[in-house]
Amino acid sequence: MILCIVLVALFSGKTSLATDAWEAWQQKAGPISVVDQNPVQLLFLQPMPDRATPLPEGHSMIRINTTLTNTLVSKASDHYEATLDMEAVRIRLEASYGLLPGLELACSVPVSHYYSGLLDKAVYDVEDFFGNIRGIRESETRNRFTYAVKKDGTTFISGSENTVGLGDVVMRVKAAVLKGRDGGPALSARACLKLPTGRASKAFGSGKTDWGVGLLLEQDIQKATVYVNGDVTFPGEAFEDEGVFLQEFFTILFGAEYRFTPRFSVIAQLYHTGRPFQDTGVEVLDRRIYELVLGASYRIQQSLVIQGGLVEDIIDSADATADVTFFLDLGILF
Repeated sequence: MILCIVLVALFSGKTSLATDAWEAWQQKAGPISVVDQNPVQLLFLQPMPDRATPLPEGHSMIRINTTLTNTLVSKASDHYEATLDMEAVRIRLEASYGLLPGLELACSVPVSHYYSGLLDKAVYDVEDFFGNIRGIRESETRNRFTYAVKKDGTTFISGSENTVGLGDVVMRVKAAVLKGRDGGPALSARACLKLPTGRASKAFGSGKTDWGVGLLLEQDIQKATVYVNGDVTFPGEAFEDEGVFLQEFFTILFGAEYRFTPRFSVIAQLYHTGRPFQDTGVEVLDRRIYELVLGASYRIQQSLVIQGGLVEDIIDSADATADVTFFLDLGILF
């Protein structure tokens, strides 16, 4: 958190670009800044969905993102076993700054709270309404807590009930490649670094440094904007001592924002992520994930934006990730 405050404070007094460039940047609210909330996947670097156009020089944004996630998965194979029956509230503070024309720096600090849950009955009722109750949901003992991943009977990831902890801090740099002039697309490259600041013994971090690189594309089409992100993450060998080896994985985002008014827009995203684990035979560890993200954005003031919505797994990702995630995001621009 201190890094984020220092990042903004050091540069907040610099001269900004022309007013029209800053106003044009403020007109868009997407994409939605939320990643897959599977507690195991959150141990590793997941680059946040982002737009290709960097913040104009001298301008800053502080984002406070809160997610509420209900997770229920339990699978076993010959060597691996994973059971997650829990809820989590995750608050992420992110600060971004336009250091130079076409160059943006950012850092984010997450804090998580693990607990037994309040949404189990509500999720069951929704699945019942749509006639698609998962077998594990029907047999679940509601509002209990379990978070354990084992190999050959030995636990190598575990979380505790009613705990709060700092997660892994992520630093990011984004540089413009194409600036999107004359109606053309904007294109940027980015690099991300995850620092092992979260306590691995409580499953708030992996205990290792991860890094990744990616490309961001943004294209305006009248009142709509299309966003595309593609990243590859290289995780540190967090569980090498337990004989669990990790691999690089890809994340891809396709998103669209439609602005009904200068203040109000709706955003839809299709999010795909690979997994760092391989050949475990357990979906919650190594099955790729598809999620649909739906949200709305409202500009309360010129410098204050609020977003809200939900994330739902789709296709065959039900046994690979969280059941449902609700998010609320507050952005402050200056």
